[in-house]
Amino acid sequence: MDTLIAFLLAGALTLFFVRGYLKKLTAGKPHAAALPPRPQRPCPRCAKPMEKSVAFCPHCGAAMAMWIVHQAPQQTASVPGGKAGAPKPVINASLCIGCGSCVHVCPETGTLALDGGKAILSHPERCTGHAKCAEACPTQAITLSFGGVLQTMRVPLVRENFETNIPGVFIVGELCGMGLIKTAINEGKLVVDHLRARLQKAPAPASDEMYDVAIVGAGPAGLSASLSAQQHGLRYLTLEQGEIAATIRQYPRQKFLMAEPVEIPLYGTLYVGDGTKEALLSVWETIIRNTGVQIRTNEKVLAVERNSAGFHVRTATGDYRARNVVLAMGKRGSPRKLGAPGEELPKVSYRLIEADSYDDLDALVVGGGDSAVEAALALSRSGKNRVTLCHRGDDFPRLRERNREKLEAARAEGRVQIFTGARVTSITAGQVHLDVRGRPLTLPNHLVFVLIGGESPEEFLRKTGIEIVEKSLSA
Repeated sequence: MDTLIAFLLAGALTLFFVRGYLKKLTAGKPHAAALPPRPQRPCPRCAKPMEKSVAFCPHCGAAMAMWIVHQAPQQTASVPGGKAGAPKPVINASLCIGCGSCVHVCPETGTLALDGGKAILSHPERCTGHAKCAEACPTQAITLSFGGVLQTMRVPLVRENFETNIPGVFIVGELCGMGLIKTAINEGKLVVDHLRARLQKAPAPASDEMYDVAIVGAGPAGLSASLSAQQHGLRYLTLEQGEIAATIRQYPRQKFLMAEPVEIPLYGTLYVGDGTKEALLSVWETIIRNTGVQIRTNEKVLAVERNSAGFHVRTATGDYRARNVVLAMGKRGSPRKLGAPGEELPKVSYRLIEADSYDDLDALVVGGGDSAVEAALALSRSGKNRVTLCHRGDDFPRLRERNREKLEAARAEGRVQIFTGARVTSITAGQVHLDVRGRPLTLPNHLVFVLIGGESPEEFLRKTGIEIVEKSLSA
């Protein structure tokens, strides 16, 4: 008992002195000044307030990167410094995955290099502003700087809910200015979530002839939107002018496309093991097969016209009605065609991918621009292919001087045969028929590359009535 009493007394004395010591430490110290309130803004997705500087909404988890272009200030003609001078690449090291695409595509050898697994601007004085590095970067780690502005871009005017100036017409994916696959997938899902909520607030009478939403394009954004529409039980129609994920299919073999997992409606977390084009397409096809999502391929949308109840979506083979339209078409548009008999043959392409994979073949390249000349030069580089360049003009007035010199050298060395004032009259399985200044000419042929430009999606948007603006992105 005595021991217990002594222990309690000792504990009480210890607490007494510790309490006094702590009071001395805190006595006289002012209370911490209240921090000034941080700027707030509503989340574009859930509309709840959040700090302006956060990268992700603390309430719904939405990544603010999806709205970088939407929230960027609109450029006006009177603003100086917009596209003054040649653009210079600015590399975001946190986004760079070290794939080397920018180094490989840059025409000025040595301008870019890989150092420690990241791209660096090793010789900025060599950069002449081709901007191909930014186009080739799979993770958008490279932006372009024009003076104080990182990048200016022409984009459709789209609000934070992805709706254009035409109520009921939405745009998602690459066409909005952000080409990242993960961003496009998230945008496709978000826009249909928004449409579902809108349709629930203002339900319309059920109609077999009227779709809740017509989705134009079946790339990452269009497929995600279609899956979301199917998941929510919406009556949807998806139209694709070519194959599903046509843009991705045109990338070079083993091109790295995805570095992070992303949530796919009706599928779950999409994680592509090696992040390559082939792996992504394989998973893509599995998703389509397993979910049963309906997509009409090889049906190009010619016009979207508003009517009293919604929109007419007109294609070459059908005329559909929809309450809403989601444009997920990408930026590449449609390649311009020859209109010659035989153009539908599988040996006719509108883009050259991996020229090194062609060997000992007769190839015809049609066109007189840099793209056509560069394709002809690439096919002739090995010296094993027999390459002919067919151009309807008499000269190549818009050709870059570097390409002009290389083309002349290739012709002098017999690597490229050039016909100017020429046009393709027909294409058959083993031959191609030309009209060269009124003289018929038949050549043996295995491949035809038609590189005569394309129809920009901007023209389609203008016909639809969608406003196009120029925006400036800053660091």
